[in-house]
Amino acid sequence: MTKYFFRFFLLFLLASCQGNTSPQFRIHPQDAKVRPSSEAFFSEVLPKLSGKKVMLVTNPSGIGNQPLRLAQEFKKHQIKLEHLIGLEHGFLGLEEEFSQTPVTVDPIFSRPLYHIYKIKEAELKELVREVDIVLFDVQDVGMRCYTYLSVLKRLLDAMDNTNSQMILLDHIHVAMHLGPRGERLNPQHSNFAAEFPSLLISGMTLGESAKFYSKEYLNERVQVQVIPVSGYKRGMYFEETGLAWYTPSPNLPMLETARNYLALVMLEGVNVSVGRGTQAPFVYFGAPWMAEPQKLAERLEKIGNKSYYFTNVYFKPTFGPHKGKICSGLRMNLVRADYDPVELAYELIRIMKETYPNDFRWNKGSQYHWADQLWGSDHFRVSINEGKSYQEFAQSLQKTEEEERNRIKPYLMY
Repeated sequence: MTKYFFRFFLLFLLASCQGNTSPQFRIHPQDAKVRPSSEAFFSEVLPKLSGKKVMLVTNPSGIGNQPLRLAQEFKKHQIKLEHLIGLEHGFLGLEEEFSQTPVTVDPIFSRPLYHIYKIKEAELKELVREVDIVLFDVQDVGMRCYTYLSVLKRLLDAMDNTNSQMILLDHIHVAMHLGPRGERLNPQHSNFAAEFPSLLISGMTLGESAKFYSKEYLNERVQVQVIPVSGYKRGMYFEETGLAWYTPSPNLPMLETARNYLALVMLEGVNVSVGRGTQAPFVYFGAPWMAEPQKLAERLEKIGNKSYYFTNVYFKPTFGPHKGKICSGLRMNLVRADYDPVELAYELIRIMKETYPNDFRWNKGSQYHWADQLWGSDHFRVSINEGKSYQEFAQSLQKTEEEERNRIKPYLMY
């Protein structure tokens, strides 16, 4: 019996060891020491809003992912929901295109939904005057061109010299480890994708950005209460926190796509598809003219220190550039989260321009190149056109990035 028991014990031990060799990609929420801001909001903050008039700014990446619970809690605590603000992709985060009308009616709350990019500044200010609290809760990615920062700025500007207070539920984003990167906004390139006065990669959470803007630009005339993420230490990657990823927009459905977005968003300034309207937005990129994309991949292998690699792919977008056309291109495969997105964006476009000189184009709007609108100036595009290396380009950013690190330091919460 001892012999059989010993054999069984060895088999059990072997099976146990084999089970533990499976790689763990992230922390399970049940094991997380980092807790989302929504927990403190529902348990501590929401009950204190009894009798208050509220403007709600959220989507499924925030407390908008539980709209029925939110409606019940508002009713239970006699909170008056006056207005809803529609972000770029709508209240449920399902819309690919901007709403064509300034105001619609939300079917869940039966309240007016004001699309902030459609209503005028004076109209927004009047709406803010009608409420006590502007409740703001969305997930961002830490980039100026991701329009939720522009929404935050517009709301804070509208609240200036009013009695309204902002309550903001903070989030950790995928660029927390990077710090501020890029350049300051040239006012002539101000647009909905470039309004907030930060570098391209802000180096701040939305909560930190709100405190920064209120102090630096509004002289603290707007009251901002930030509900922080608890247990987080700056430098932790999102995957280490155990926080769940809630889709902030249709084209960032997964954490990987958000990480890729940090670099691949600049491809929206050139004549390729970034996979919008496919099963892999900001993972696929290409164009009908991108012949033999493996040649591009081979050149890209020399950068990034094996943080990513690229494989051939064919896709047909149902939305955006090259809609309905078969595109050949590449799939970005991320290996490590600590890659340099500015380097990849610059080198990818530079090498693409050299590889396809007869087909590559910079996208241009009615007045400016779209790459300039994304970056915030023409420096990125002009440097590539002039054949400057990434090292030369990066060196030209160093002073601005250092100044920005010092400027935002007093507002960092983690």
